[in-house]
Amino acid sequence: MFISDPTVLMHETESPAIDATEARWAAEYLSLILNQLDPSSPVTMVLTQARRELTSLAQSGTEAPRLRIAA
Repeated sequence: MFISDPTVLMHETESPAIDATEARWAAEYLSLILNQLDPSSPVTMVLTQARRELTSLAQSGTEAPRLRIAA
């Protein structure tokens, strides 16, 4: 799909840098992955830190408006 008018992708108001809904979703799925990993694994340590960061961003973020493009 080619978009000839890129302004259709822009919101009237400035979108937040972090969408709290997406950050919560990502943190939730990281939790599911972490449940499958060895607690002493270095990967677990890295993903745990990423989950903490996402949780923090979700708490301070705002809900982004949903983007709708007419077909």
